[in-house]
This record gives sequence, C-alpha cells and structure tokens, in this order.
Amino acid sequence: MIENIQETKYGIEGTTYCKLFDKHIRVWLEDGVDLEYGRFCVDALNHLNDKLIDEICRAAIAYCEDFCDAIGQEPPKIEKARDILNYIDPTGLIVDQPRYPHKPVIHLEGNCEWEVEHGIEFIIREDQLLYLSSFNGMGAWDEPESYKDSYNYAYKAI
Repeated sequence: MIENIQETKYGIEGTTYCKLFDKHIRVWLEDGVDLEYGRFCVDALNHLNDKLIDEICRAAIAYCEDFCDAIGQEPPKIEKARDILNYIDPTGLIVDQPRYPHKPVIHLEGNCEWEVEHGIEFIIREDQLLYLSSFNGMGAWDEPESYKDSYNYAYKAI
C-alpha cells in the first residue's frame, strides 16, 4: 500500500510501511511509472523470504566491516546477522521505469551508522540481491554484470 500519494514534476511520491525495518519510508515512482507497478514493488519488499533477508544481512555486515576497517573505525558488535538491520535506516524505495512490468524490483536507499556520508543502497530483482554498497544511484534494471565491482558486497558475501 502506498499512502500520502502526491504527483510531482519528477513522478509520484508517497509513503509505505517497510516490514523488514518496521518503519514507514518514502516511495518515489520515476516519471511515467504506473502506480500499480509501484504497489507491486512495495508488496515484494514486504514479502522478502528468509534466505534473501539473510543474504542482505551478510552483505551489509561485509560492507560495514570493510568500510570500518578502511577508516580505522571499530564496527558495531553483531551477535546475530540480523542485528545489522538495527544499524540501517532506509529512507526510500525507488521505483524505476520497469523493463518487465511483471517483475518487481526492490531498490532501497538509506542511511547506515558506519557510512554516514554515502549511506547504503541495495537492489533486489527476481529474489536475487544484485547490489549492496554505498549509494551510487545504480540503475535497477542494469545488466547483472554491471553490478559486479569490488565494492558490491552482494557478491562478496554470498
């Protein structure tokens, strides 16, 4: 469900509840994106399977540890992998123009305690975590190979 819907010159904006983080977040639908497709992506976000959530957590931990190591900072103490979610504050779901309207994409951006300047971004397509790293404005429909760089922790943690 998308609430507080407003049309802007850049597309549609609203808010939705994000079950994974137990909070309301902003939803941005790129200009021309159908509201039904936006709802489809929100529904996918709120029905992530446990395996995928575990992959997200492993990748986020790898990102956190690597970044903290690079700047000489102590990473947060994580007892269970899902504890990392307490250090991530999603700010919005970006809904890009779909290449395939029958396939939802989860493109989240947010803040994280270890990287306050660039935050975190992740992209999930067809129940596969394709990208998790600092926010770089990646395209949700890019070819999977374009996500494979040394700073993409989705591939480092799997």
